[in-house]
Amino acid sequence: MAFTSVDISLAHAQAENTDLKGVDDSAAITAIQVVETPSAEAVVKENKKAAKNRKNSSTKKTGKSISESLPGEKLTIKQVMEILKTTRDLSGKNLSGLQLVGINLSKCSLKGIDLNHANLERADLSESDLERADLTGANLKMSNLRLSGMTGAVVERAILDGAIWKDGMVCATGSIGQCREFAVTSFGK
Repeated sequence: MAFTSVDISLAHAQAENTDLKGVDDSAAITAIQVVETPSAEAVVKENKKAAKNRKNSSTKKTGKSISESLPGEKLTIKQVMEILKTTRDLSGKNLSGLQLVGINLSKCSLKGIDLNHANLERADLSESDLERADLTGANLKMSNLRLSGMTGAVVERAILDGAIWKDGMVCATGSIGQCREFAVTSFGK
C-alpha cells in the first residue's frame, strides 16, 4: 500500500469556535485521511491495456471505427464497403459527392442518408429504404429504384435518365428532379 497524501483537517476546531492561537498543531489535528493511489507501473500498464482495446475495436484499414465517425462526417468508399459487408445500414451517413457507380445498395437501410451530388449511375437501390434521403443533384442514370421507399426523399435536380423508378416505370431521357414516363414509340407507321 502506498501512502501518497495526508489530509489534515482543522474543521473540528473551527466548528467549536476555538481560538487556534497558542494551540499545539498536534492538538488541532482532528482527522487524518489516507488516500491510496496506484503505483506508476500500474497506471502505465492500465493505459497500455486501454490503448490496445481501442486499437482492436477500430477498423483496420481506415484506422477509425465507423461508429466513431462524427455526425455529418463524410465517409470514404472503404468505410461504405465495410458497412455493406456487415449491417447494410447506412442510415444518416454522409456519402455526398462519392463515386458509387454500379454499387449494390439493394435492401439497405438508407434513412436520412446524404447522397447529394453522388454518382450512383447504374447503382442498385431496389427495395431500399430511402426515407428522407437527400439525392439533390445525384446522378441516378440507369439506377434501379424499384420497390424502394422514398417517403420524404429529395430528388431535386437529380438526373434520372433511364432509371427504373420505384413503381417499375423507366424514366425518360431528360428526367431531372422527377421521373417522366418513358415514351413508347411505335415503329413502322
